[in-house]
Amino acid sequence: MDMSTKIKYATDILIYSIDSRKNLNTRELPKKYFSILLVKRNKEPFKDMWCLPGGFVFEDETSYDAAKRVLKKETNLTDTYIKQLGTYDDIKRDPRERIVSTAYLSLVDKNKIKDELSLDVKWFDIEIKEEKEQIYLELTNEDKIFISIKKKLINNKANQYEYILENSENIAFDHGLIINDGIIELRKEAETTDIIFNLMPDKFTIGELKQVYEIILGKQLINSAFRRVIAKKVEEVDEIIQTGGHRPSQKFKYKGD
Repeated sequence: MDMSTKIKYATDILIYSIDSRKNLNTRELPKKYFSILLVKRNKEPFKDMWCLPGGFVFEDETSYDAAKRVLKKETNLTDTYIKQLGTYDDIKRDPRERIVSTAYLSLVDKNKIKDELSLDVKWFDIEIKEEKEQIYLELTNEDKIFISIKKKLINNKANQYEYILENSENIAFDHGLIINDGIIELRKEAETTDIIFNLMPDKFTIGELKQVYEIILGKQLINSAFRRVIAKKVEEVDEIIQTGGHRPSQKFKYKGD
């Protein structure tokens, strides 16, 4: 065994966001879309394919420092949520050489991004379809990305699953797997913490907040139960909004700020 093999250290960052788009039917509330920021590669390997923003970790920084640097480069945002997701070290994950990457999860409000994105950086809408043992992700912009993940139960007592990348089209490396892992982690956090408020503007209606929870969790929530739980986490602000034919809606803010 050659003990002198050098392993390069990189970071990749999942930058998720939510935005609203008007419906053609003006009586309906704007529809929420869950999206992720991707970069088009301009060199081999995987030239002209999409990938997560990222890069190598410099000698004088941690992977966390590198992730913040990449986030600022792509969005010009600094004061935003960022959390370590996991380490990816499959031996064949990069065809060039042995590269280990620590992935980070970031949640941003698109409305706070003031600068124009680079031409090779785009937001992709995320659509999630699940079956018993399969997860299908479709990422859509001018291009389309298809990702197929096998879900394998490995510990019934701990409800622990292994997620295996079966197929990915138009996305580089193992980034399809990392994107799926980020969504799984985001769903877990949404059930137990207030992480979703990192995706919200400073002021919002309860209806808007419920839409975001539903799109992240992938299920419909009972209105009365949601309002009862969320009432402990928000407070009214002196502002209402009129949308289409609906009666005015009260705006709120996160109580923890």
